[in-house]
Amino acid sequence: MFNEKPVFNLKVVLKETGIKADVLRAWEKRYGLPMPHRSPGGHRLYSQKDIATIKWLMGRQAQGLSISSAVELWRQMESESRDPFAEFETTSPQTALTRTITTSVLDDLRRQWLDECKSFTENSAEQALNQAFSLYPVETVVTQLIQQAMREIGESWFRGDTTVQQEHFTSAMAIRRLDSLLAATPLPTRKESILLACPVDEWHTFPLHVMNLFLRRKGYPVVFLGANVPNNHLSDTAANIQPSLVVLASQHLASTSNLQNATLELRKGNFEVAYGGRVFNTVPTLRERIPAHFLGTTIEESLLMIERLIRSPLPLPEVNPIKQEYRLLAEEFKEKRGLIDNGTLNQAKEYGISPDHLLIANLHLGNALSSALELGNMDFLAADLSWIKGLLTYHNVPSEQLNWYLLAYGESMQKVMNGHSALFTNWINAVTSNS
Repeated sequence: MFNEKPVFNLKVVLKETGIKADVLRAWEKRYGLPMPHRSPGGHRLYSQKDIATIKWLMGRQAQGLSISSAVELWRQMESESRDPFAEFETTSPQTALTRTITTSVLDDLRRQWLDECKSFTENSAEQALNQAFSLYPVETVVTQLIQQAMREIGESWFRGDTTVQQEHFTSAMAIRRLDSLLAATPLPTRKESILLACPVDEWHTFPLHVMNLFLRRKGYPVVFLGANVPNNHLSDTAANIQPSLVVLASQHLASTSNLQNATLELRKGNFEVAYGGRVFNTVPTLRERIPAHFLGTTIEESLLMIERLIRSPLPLPEVNPIKQEYRLLAEEFKEKRGLIDNGTLNQAKEYGISPDHLLIANLHLGNALSSALELGNMDFLAADLSWIKGLLTYHNVPSEQLNWYLLAYGESMQKVMNGHSALFTNWINAVTSNS
């Protein structure tokens, strides 16, 4: 079966089928076949099935039928519950059509845009995006070109194939284009306002920028607060604008406990709260700690969930309680973290770990550990450690050094906290012994 979702504009259809625009318009007007959807701006949008239908009609013309006879044959077969595509083979099934239109053209444009960004050639990068937007709907280009490219360059940086300068330049180009698209959105047509924000210690806002754009294109009034928003600022803003929904996003474990705290604070004001982000996809059990609605693993799922929550509030999911021992350990760790860091610096020298890596490692591990303790589960750290191990491997740093560092951190924590750190040290011993 062909996909019936209307995502392709007229230029894509003309390029894929070879039909003339005036001929296609005449078919639509006289025969109602195909019958494209209309975008909010009034532009035609076609599905894969629409394109296959056009090719089917053109195929019957090539066999000697007039267009009116071809349409009549199509209608007759439909009325008899016969599949026109099955009885008259079309030029490309769904998989081939997807590969021809989406994979070939859009993937080529994505690679071109990334290459130009990595070369810091701004004009050429903009031209690649302009070409993509001339062929495809905004949502398709943003998700399948820009957002996918951002993931690819992040993975490339992780492997050591891309510099931080290239990654930052590409991010700046992406954000600038989203800002220009936002500026072009019409005024809101909906009454329900939505507040978007990242909690304290969350600086990665790109997914939330995409959400902002898509919601505005759906007619919602959106207040976008961006990165690292303190709880009191978030609550004050919510109290002022009284949004129908507050959406929070975390991409890393270090900010997840702050998202939890922000949610609890917002619930005191009876605000409806939803959340999402990469960390909740990689560590699904984190969702059991957030007293709000999880939006989903993709932007498409998230938009559908937001629409559902706006229409009718849903009961909150059950949240697993956090054990008291974790709460107490989290408080003590915050108080003594500086002493633990200093002790780790001294202890790590005995393991031969480079001092250049220690300050960054202490910051990263300390933030993640603090969040894991507040959320009540040491296993939440596993994804962060896997990421660090991969990074070390790609940068030719012996992975054993991670185990040595963890042991040094655990020893320092045990000394500073007078043995109260058993939850962490036992977890470290289990992790390092299995490595």
